[in-house]
Amino acid sequence: MKKQFQASRFRPLSRCSYIALGVACAFSTISSSAIAAEWTIDPYIGSSIQYTDNVLSTGDGKDGDLVTSLDLGFAITGETRRTQINLAYDFSQDIYLDFDELNGFRQNLVGGGQIEIFEDRFFIDGRITFTEETLEDVGRTSAGNRTLSTDRTQVFNGRISPYFVQNFGNWVTGVARYGYSETRFLETDVGNGSNPPADQRTNEFEVQANSGSRFANLQWQTLANYTMSESDDDEKFNHFNGQASAEIPINRLFSIIGAVGYDDFDIDNVDDEAISGFYGGGGVRFHPNSRTDASLQIGYRFDDLIYDLKMEYAPTSLDTLTAEYSVNIQNSDTSLANTDILNADDELIRPDFSTAAYVDDVTKSSRFTLAWRGERRRNSYGANVSFIDREVLSDGAKDKVLSIGGNFSRQLTPRADLSLSGNYSDVIDGQLPTDEITTYSFGVDYRYEFSRGLAASAAYNYLLRDEKIGGNVEENAFTLSIRKTF
Repeated sequence: MKKQFQASRFRPLSRCSYIALGVACAFSTISSSAIAAEWTIDPYIGSSIQYTDNVLSTGDGKDGDLVTSLDLGFAITGETRRTQINLAYDFSQDIYLDFDELNGFRQNLVGGGQIEIFEDRFFIDGRITFTEETLEDVGRTSAGNRTLSTDRTQVFNGRISPYFVQNFGNWVTGVARYGYSETRFLETDVGNGSNPPADQRTNEFEVQANSGSRFANLQWQTLANYTMSESDDDEKFNHFNGQASAEIPINRLFSIIGAVGYDDFDIDNVDDEAISGFYGGGGVRFHPNSRTDASLQIGYRFDDLIYDLKMEYAPTSLDTLTAEYSVNIQNSDTSLANTDILNADDELIRPDFSTAAYVDDVTKSSRFTLAWRGERRRNSYGANVSFIDREVLSDGAKDKVLSIGGNFSRQLTPRADLSLSGNYSDVIDGQLPTDEITTYSFGVDYRYEFSRGLAASAAYNYLLRDEKIGGNVEENAFTLSIRKTF
């Protein structure tokens, strides 16, 4: 069967699309030379042609199609004495040759920054993400970037956090912070999901007292934190945490570290007493030189024996190896707000919400991550591993997800670059049998810069989703693109 949808006319842009286009076009008229040296505005326009051999992401009866995309957007970076801003916006209009019911736009906004209102005293941190996601799946859901036919959600996640810092005679540094975050789930232009999660709002209050510079051989901290979260379904999540921690050096190589505290949870449909109460733990930190820093703590918290691991090791001046293991209880709003939007080089990246399926509930999660990155002359490379073991506290449902990824890039000539990437994700133990999916993806991209700001690229991407129930979904995508940055 040629089509699984009824043909429709070309979809006109919505009001939101016109607003997004207007904002991006306004920025595209600004020359970066007119901006102060501390600020950079890089608007761009571009276009791409992509051929996919599985446009509807089906297991049987695959159909191919040609997709033309018109792209525009901008990136803003700014750093002054009191301001740090990093913001990027992308807008794409996809036009399909045959399956025109998929015609529509995609847009993504990612940004973060800090403003110093009063010098060394009052600051405001903020971050925002507005991205199109497939929340119910783990790993990639299509080989190339394009609109999809189903299960898509536009996710807004924003956080603003003003805080005040006071130094008490170099003995104690006090910090008082308020944070507000909000997550909203909106309709996409194409392929909108049928049951979006409930919107959430979170208020957070925290006060800290940290050791000042007069404590040469003792580092300590006390804090009190209260988090209140509520969803549109009237589900609440309240958490009070008080904690005291310290680090005492033994010699040049080792320090003793430890923490004690108290948790008080008030969560709908959850046994609060089982996870509330006093906790404590201790361990050791190993810091023999500037290239090695590792710590391990063992303790009791959340009615369970827990471990906390952090490590950073630089085997050479060009390589870095990091590892971390932690256990947390958090609601869905906090899980999105804690997703990284900066990479190891402090460069803005799109948050990866696909490492585990989104759960509209409170979860207890154990997460282990291992990452290696480095560079050699004209080569740069990296690899990462993550393992998540998660339990939904309201009903006891569990899942385990293993993800492995790698990337390599090489500067072939002063104007040409080649990059390779591969990813593997496996839902080892899903909450439902239909959740157990193994995903393989691979990509190769060749980029050539014709002149300053004008570049073209050719890319091939492969995707295989091996579903325990429902069969396999396989897709190949070939893309030619060109972009002009002003």
